[in-house]
Amino acid sequence: MNILDCTIRDGGYVTKNKWTPDALRKIVSTLSSAGIHYIEIGNNFGLGSCHKFDFPLSDNDFIDICMPCKGDSLIGMFFFYGNADDMRWFKDHGGGFLRIGANANNVDAAIKHIHCAKSLGLFVSCNVMKTYAISRYQLTQVAEKIVDAGADCIYIVDSAGGMLPRQVAAYVEAIKEFYDIHVGFHGHNNLLLANANSLAAVEAGATFVDGTLKGVGRGAGNAQLESLVAILQKAHLMPSSCNALQLATTAEEVIGNLMPKGSSKREINVGIVNFHDSFTTLLEKVSDKYGIDPDQLMAEVCKINVINPSEELFEFAAKRLKEGMKFEFTPAYSHKTF
Repeated sequence: MNILDCTIRDGGYVTKNKWTPDALRKIVSTLSSAGIHYIEIGNNFGLGSCHKFDFPLSDNDFIDICMPCKGDSLIGMFFFYGNADDMRWFKDHGGGFLRIGANANNVDAAIKHIHCAKSLGLFVSCNVMKTYAISRYQLTQVAEKIVDAGADCIYIVDSAGGMLPRQVAAYVEAIKEFYDIHVGFHGHNNLLLANANSLAAVEAGATFVDGTLKGVGRGAGNAQLESLVAILQKAHLMPSSCNALQLATTAEEVIGNLMPKGSSKREINVGIVNFHDSFTTLLEKVSDKYGIDPDQLMAEVCKINVINPSEELFEFAAKRLKEGMKFEFTPAYSHKTF
């Protein structure tokens, strides 16, 4: 049973990737000494994303700052925008694992990257983002491609924080029934279920779950690392040698009040309809244009597309709402599909 910490990477959405060197050293050294073996670093969009975006710190900065503090832990990065040269550079500079992201409806885009990362000797996960958009059966088909590509782990990703414990367990069990591969779970906390969902994942056979200090992360945040450790220890699912209180101390010192307690109305609705909040700017633009409730527009758009809704879809849905019409479609993430 492994907990992977992604405080630095997912927390970058909150800090705008503005970590001080001292904060990074404190986070990594505490995680390592407290018994967290997998530590994900880097900008929020992952390895190589600094080619595309202007970030305060480069991939090289993160490596230079974090590597000397890692102790016996493995340092990893997320991968979505990078290329093979970035992977080779990362491996040459001490990288231990890579998590390759792919939307649930287009995992083929990740296959060549999995092959490349494995050829370099990295531990490789494929994060099936917005997993709730596909059924268990579809997930087993996706899993077959990932297994055939040689990945070490498949991650179920609750990108919108709207999954329920029994749904998470069902997805884990679907993979474990057919494939001998590690299964991981990455939860968000829109409905305050990230820790409960992580527990359900482990009880169903997952061997990796993610957490962040104080739950810092995109939107409503992630599973709270320090409490997740305590929960899994109370359930006798991870060793007592991992120090939850040490993690909590550093969480208070470094993260402080960056993450509010509880979820806002908007974040709760994100979890209800499984809207990915990377589309929030587009949502607000179109709802303002038509003078309609953004939460209603969010719900209508998600009846059709929870993965990558286009501006045209937002416009179409907004016009229908303006006319007093609603879609009748059943979302792909309905409880009937798992």
